Amino acid sequence: MTDMETALHLTLADAWAHRDTAPGQARSSAAAHLNSPAHAQASVILAYLDWREGRLPQATEGVTAAISTLRLGEPSVWLGRGLNILAALHSTLNRADRAVELYEQQVSLARHIQDAELTATALHDLAVELRHSDPLRARAHITEALGTFRQLNYAFGVAIAHANLAEFDRDDGDQPGAYRHVQQALRYPHLDQHPHLEASLLSTLLLILPAQGADRERRRTRQRLQQLRRHSDNPELRATVALALAQQASPAEISPLLTGALRDLRGLGDHILLPELHERLSQSYAAQDDHQRALTHLQETLAYTRRTHAAERRQNIQTFEVLSRIQALQDQAREERQRNSELQTHLQELRALNARIRELGRTDHLTRLANREHLFTEGHHLAQTATPHTPVSAALIDIDHFKQVNDTWGHQIGDLVLQRVARMLLDVTRPGDLAARYGGEEFVLLRAAPAGSLGTSCHDLQQLIRLHPWHEIAPDLRVTLSIGVAQITEPDFDQLVGLADRRLYRVKRDGRDNILQHD
Repeated sequence: MTDMETALHLTLADAWAHRDTAPGQARSSAAAHLNSPAHAQASVILAYLDWREGRLPQATEGVTAAISTLRLGEPSVWLGRGLNILAALHSTLNRADRAVELYEQQVSLARHIQDAELTATALHDLAVELRHSDPLRARAHITEALGTFRQLNYAFGVAIAHANLAEFDRDDGDQPGAYRHVQQALRYPHLDQHPHLEASLLSTLLLILPAQGADRERRRTRQRLQQLRRHSDNPELRATVALALAQQASPAEISPLLTGALRDLRGLGDHILLPELHERLSQSYAAQDDHQRALTHLQETLAYTRRTHAAERRQNIQTFEVLSRIQALQDQAREERQRNSELQTHLQELRALNARIRELGRTDHLTRLANREHLFTEGHHLAQTATPHTPVSAALIDIDHFKQVNDTWGHQIGDLVLQRVARMLLDVTRPGDLAARYGGEEFVLLRAAPAGSLGTSCHDLQQLIRLHPWHEIAPDLRVTLSIGVAQITEPDFDQLVGLADRRLYRVKRDGRDNILQHD
């Protein structure tokens, strides 16, 4: 039987089930169903595989189109899977707030269609996303997911949930709890089919075993890791195991072990394990007084960090690259005169995505106000309308002593203060105003009106700030604002911002918590 015949005999459900254990086979099966009534479902599988293989733009484009089509029908498990993949993509692109929103949509959908496995999977992945930002909520979600996986006799889900709960306990310093969860995960009967999971669990086990009285288990764990390394032809797995074995090895043993791991990864480009390998090698050589090699590996760590930071910046615009592809699809569809009603509906969904991405591009993710780039773009346009009879005014607003808020109560409280101030700023805006986050703890409010009008709104804002129950956020928390208000009668936005900034400076110099308006 040919590969194509084998692919055609696999159902899409089989392809989804084998997406991790037999990705090539799953891809062939999904591709065979493209341009069929199951096109959207096949696209979900292909998007998952693209994501796992690092092809983020293709994955984003494919899953977005699939979700748009699936939303037109009845709620289904495939729509839930698509939402999960899109959430994972946003998480990969460091868009945690959007990822959480999509995971929550998946949970809601799964409960609506009463699919227990999909619900548990969504809760589990949401918990992993919330692990550091909201650990209590994360633990509640993953514990619920674990209970559901057990009820369903879904052994792999049980193993993964235990593995993540072990990490949660390690974060909390609960080594015995982490040990129990690792042991539970290691009981998964098909662990030999998931060597990466086994290597991860054994690596965690080495870290949490007590220093005394566990020599036999430690020796057995290291022997199993060595077996995984010897019998695997996967360079990533071999490097992962090498790092685990290096945890309790001598400097002389670490050097050849991790040097071999570097050779294994050489053909994979800037792999995520490279900085840890170079850093550990640097420490090993330093311990052996080979400072030249230690410096070389430290330099490699720094070079990798710089490259990956640049890559992360490039990733932030990948969504906009996807938008360009979607726009091209729309143009092509219009040229073909939108041949059927299904395609027309699909295009409407894509236009909605287009508008959403444009909105994200001009909005500050934390405060939901306009961002600095949008402020200056619109500000220059608004300034063009300024005349002696129709002035344009601006208020530059600064949260007093905001650094002390972060230093005293932490950045999470600081972010909450920024969000509350932004919400109250919106409460005093008028139609046609533009409220924006200028940067850090500074905000700008623009209005096509004299400064006196804007000054009145700023007094209202000060009153809202003073009456707000800040103590409910943190004991002894007090928030005040310093505000500088200016106006222009000539089309010069930079001058307007400069005038407001100088007035703000005078307020801060004279004691803060005040407003200085245009003369």
